[in-house]
Amino acid sequence: MMSSDARRANAAAPRPGRWVRWVRAGFSLAVLLPGIHGAAGADLYDIAPATPARVVGPQYFGTHFHRLLPVSDSGERATPWPAGQIGALRLWDSSTRWSDLEPSRGSFRFDRLDAYVAQAQAEGASLLMVLGSAPRWAAARPDEPGPYGPGSASEPADLEDWDRYVAALARRYKGRIEAYELWNEPYFSDLPADRNQPTAFFTGSVASMVELARRARAVLDREDPKAVLLTPGFVGGVQRFDMFLRAGGGRYVGGVAYHYYVDDDREFIKLHRDIRAVMTRHGLSWLPLYNTESGFASQGDGADAAGLLAHSMVLGAFLGIDRFYQYAWDNGRSGMVLPLTLQPTPSAAAFAAVRRWLVGTTLLGCHLEPAGTVRCEGARNGENLLIAWRAEGNSTIAMRLPASAQMIAAEHAVDQNQLINLRAVLDSGVVAGTDPVAVWWRPSNSIERVAP
Repeated sequence: MMSSDARRANAAAPRPGRWVRWVRAGFSLAVLLPGIHGAAGADLYDIAPATPARVVGPQYFGTHFHRLLPVSDSGERATPWPAGQIGALRLWDSSTRWSDLEPSRGSFRFDRLDAYVAQAQAEGASLLMVLGSAPRWAAARPDEPGPYGPGSASEPADLEDWDRYVAALARRYKGRIEAYELWNEPYFSDLPADRNQPTAFFTGSVASMVELARRARAVLDREDPKAVLLTPGFVGGVQRFDMFLRAGGGRYVGGVAYHYYVDDDREFIKLHRDIRAVMTRHGLSWLPLYNTESGFASQGDGADAAGLLAHSMVLGAFLGIDRFYQYAWDNGRSGMVLPLTLQPTPSAAAFAAVRRWLVGTTLLGCHLEPAGTVRCEGARNGENLLIAWRAEGNSTIAMRLPASAQMIAAEHAVDQNQLINLRAVLDSGVVAGTDPVAVWWRPSNSIERVAP
């Protein structure tokens, strides 16, 4: 994805309440798109099309694997790679942390990481490696509790150990690991609320994190200049992200990593716009933005989690996020397959459906209908795409296609066994619940909106 996509998504757009005809690659589509950004009273779902238009590539669809290769003697089953689904892989919680790779100073074990890298390459997936999480032997505070054992949240005591570790990775995987994320979900000792946090993945100062960024970039410039260095994968509010950039961290990174853990669509969009505001404030709006972790815990049969995943994947693409890494394919709470049986969850169907809808599609923007239905529109190979779901409440709205439209296909993201009568869509309109519905149809001059 081009790093300028996000900047383009903030370009001027049609004023609310006007019909605008979009002409793309030989077809025309008239669509009501009140694309307002930051205006008073603007609805969060009003997302203008990028200028020039954005086309979604397969690398937008990323994930994690805990057990692509089982940990030896664990008795766990290997997770098979889902053919044709994954365009990007983030290496985290895969037993490939620094302490796994270098259990003692200068003694490296790359066999497990080699296997992950080889599998991703064979499947044509780009690779993102998380650098942080120090081994105990290297930690400045080796007895400090951490999520992965004592010392794991500490910065290295000797920064030359860090340099050697980054260099070993860069030399071995040059041209194969595309990007490195500096650390996972850091807290900063500069903040009173962050001190002594038992779940923090980093407990050092913001200055120490910036120094790690400076040194990592210097090593990569020497060993693998094309490799991208991302910010740490921040999570929650943007205070720590802003601190990192204010301390000078933006000088050393070529992209932003953030973890979009939210409860609903509106939180997703609000967080995204807060991140973009910080990037703009520091003159870094041009950097690519990666959602390096996002997932929803299954409740009941998992349909709710699947619907939320589908919403966020669609919204992320229209908002200009460059990569979306679902966490995690074989995770017991938010996964696409059940850990023991490897049976697919409803989220797997949703992930596959959104990928079918968006890869190769030109994105034309989103809009919230008055009755609370989100509509996002795109086009591919001379056909129009309408994605719709209920954003809030129990109301729905029928979005009628022109009578002259030629229906191509329609499907639900989650319950794909629920058949959609194409004639009924033409006669009565597209009616969606929280499970997104996608409708493909031949172009015509307008989409009529019909109140319920």
